[in-house]
This record gives sequence, structure tokens and C-alpha cells, in this order.
Amino acid sequence: MRTIIAIQARLGSSRMPRKILCDIHGRPMLNQILRRCRAVSNADGVAIACPEWDKTPIKMATGLDPITGPEDDVLTRLLNVADELEADKLVRVTADCPLIPPDMIRMGIEAMEKAHTPVVQNWRPRTFPDGFDFEVWDVPVLQALSEKLRGKDREYFALWAMNNNMTNHSIEGRENLSKWRLTVDYPEDLEVVRAIYAEMGDEVWGSDLILRWCAKNPQIMKLNKKHVKDFGETKK
Repeated sequence: MRTIIAIQARLGSSRMPRKILCDIHGRPMLNQILRRCRAVSNADGVAIACPEWDKTPIKMATGLDPITGPEDDVLTRLLNVADELEADKLVRVTADCPLIPPDMIRMGIEAMEKAHTPVVQNWRPRTFPDGFDFEVWDVPVLQALSEKLRGKDREYFALWAMNNNMTNHSIEGRENLSKWRLTVDYPEDLEVVRAIYAEMGDEVWGSDLILRWCAKNPQIMKLNKKHVKDFGETKK
């Protein structure tokens, strides 16, 4: 069984265009995510899924040849990765999560092997910061969704699946830490992430070290507090 991590990336972000190429500790943000995904010991490979016209700048930034597909069809782009790399399981990571924890992805892959469920995820209910999000999908389930979904649902297919009560295994923390925001959509988000990388350096911290840093630096974590979303379904 082959498990491939697919980083969902594009340059055309509406709030921060080309944010995935922003410098974080001397590397483009997408490169930092790639490093972290390559640290997942039980994955068989990592790919970048992007629109065709984003391929050249992404390849120049990362040295990795992306696998492409339609800009308005995330599901097809991910299935192109699964097809080209012969994946049985696909881990979806988005390119605005430069602190995605390798240990948590490893845990998700292990849970997928044991739980015999179509999907493992860690954001419904939300107990971790926005920016730790990933899913592990059974590829035939993604193929079945592709036959069914149309329009915007193909971009937000994971949300569609959760909202339609798809059987899943949820990875949850001991406490609700959704008050912290570790994704990058705004300049304030970038400040927070850069502050963490300034101390982390070239190490690849796991989830515990990152969360410990957040707890010890409440003033930094307030920088993007106004952008913390109310996701509705959070663990009390």
C-alpha cells in the first residue's frame, strides 16, 4: 500500500497573492512545508499539486516538478497525483500551513491503517490550531467523490464530506487550542510563523514543541488573534 502526501498549492491567493513563495527563515514557505512533509517517516513520497500555469515558478522555488490540473478543480489535481504516483492512500496538506506537524501526519497514517475508515482528519471537531490541518484519504473514496461532486464542491470536497456525515476517524487533542492560528492568509499570520521559525531554525519541530512555544509566547500569538475563525464545531 502506497501512501503519498499531496501539497495542494497555487499562486493565485486572493488575500495574499503568491504567499506560498514568501520568505520564511531563508526559504520560500512552500519549501518549508515540503521539508516538513518529507520528514513523515511512514509516507512513501511527497508531491505538489498545482494549476498548470503555476508549475514553472513552483518548480523553480522547490526543485520539485509539480503535478498539475485545473485551477478550479482541486479534486482532479489531487487524483492526478494519486494516479501518477500510484497511491492507495493520499494525505492532503494545503500550502498555507508552514508548521504542519510531521508527527501528526504520521499518526494519521497509522490511524488509517488501523481504523479501516474512508478518511482520517484532525479538524472536525477542531481542537488544534488552524494550520495543523490534514486528511488521509482512501483513494477509491476520492474517486467516488469525483464522480459525484460538481462545481465549488470539488474545491471544498473535504468539507462536503464532513457536512454529509462521511464515516471518518478524528484525531483530537487533550484540550481545545483552536484559539491559536498557525496558517498564513494575512501579514499578521506571517509575523507569527516567522517568529516561530526564528527560534526553530532548520529543525523540524513536532506538534508538542510548536504548541509549547505558542503557550510561552502569548504576546506573539495575539498578533493575528483578530483573524481566528469561529469554526462552529470545536471541542469544549
